[in-house]
Amino acid sequence: MPVTRHFDPDAFLAAAAPMAARGEASASFFTGWAHAMKRTPPAAGERVYLATVRDGATYGVAIRRDDGPVIIGQSDATAAAAFADDLAQDEPGLQGVVGALPAAKAFARRWHELTGRTRRLRVRLRQHALAVVNEVPAAPGAPRIATEADTEWLLEGQCAFVAEVGLPDPHERMRALLPKRVLRGEYRIWDYDGRVAFAGFSDAAPDFARIAPVYTPPECRGRGYATSLVARMASELLARGKQRLFLTTDIANPTSNAIYARIGFLAENDDWHFDFVAPVE
Repeated sequence: MPVTRHFDPDAFLAAAAPMAARGEASASFFTGWAHAMKRTPPAAGERVYLATVRDGATYGVAIRRDDGPVIIGQSDATAAAAFADDLAQDEPGLQGVVGALPAAKAFARRWHELTGRTRRLRVRLRQHALAVVNEVPAAPGAPRIATEADTEWLLEGQCAFVAEVGLPDPHERMRALLPKRVLRGEYRIWDYDGRVAFAGFSDAAPDFARIAPVYTPPECRGRGYATSLVARMASELLARGKQRLFLTTDIANPTSNAIYARIGFLAENDDWHFDFVAPVE
C-alpha cells in the first residue's frame, strides 16, 4: 500500500483534513504540528516525518519529530501497517507508536515482523475537547503570563512532569524549546505568594489550541490552583478567537481527568502508546 511522505506542510494539511471526521482532538495533533512547522520551520538536520495513506476506503495519517514515537491517531489498521513498512526502511530504532488500539496494534505487529522488536504499553491516553468553559470555584491567587525570569523554574517543573507522567521527552529538547515558547507567551503561571502551578498551550493553528503541559508541584496540590489556571487560560484562548481547545490525559490519573471534566472538557477518544523493546532472550 503506497505511503506518501509530505515535505510541504500545506500539502500535508490538505491530505490530513479527513482525519477530523474521526475525532477533532486526535486530528489536532496532525494539523497543529503542520501549522507549527509553517510558523517555525524545522532546524537543519531535524528529522520530521509527515505521511498519509489513501487507497480506496483505507486512510491514515502519521507524524513524527526527532526521536519521538510515531503518532497515527485514528488511522485504519491497514494504513498503520503501511507506515510501519515505510519507517522500518530508515528508522529501525523507532521509540514507539501512539494511536487508537486497532491501529497501534497493527503497527506493532508489523514492526515485530520487520524488526523483531516487541511492544510494551507505556501509557493509555485520552483525548479531550472543549468549546465552552464551565464555572469552577476560584482558587486563591491569580494567573499571569510567564516571563523569561520564570524559565528555569518552568524547566525544572516540566522535567518533573515528564518524569512523573513517563513521557519519552529528552531534557535537552525541552531546554531548547521551552524558552522559545515562553518568549511567544505560551505559558501561564498561577501565583499565590509565589509560583504554585503552570500551564502551557500551543496555538499555531488558526482555529484551535492544544493545552500542555499542566503541572503543580507536589507540595502545592489539592488546592485548586491548576483547575483555576486552566479554566482562566481556556477562557482567554476562546476569547481570542479559538473555537476549540484540546488536551490529552493519562487514563490512569483520575485526578486530572476529573479536573478537566469540571472545566468542561469532554472525552473524545483513546490512544495507546506502545514502546518498542528488544525481545527477552
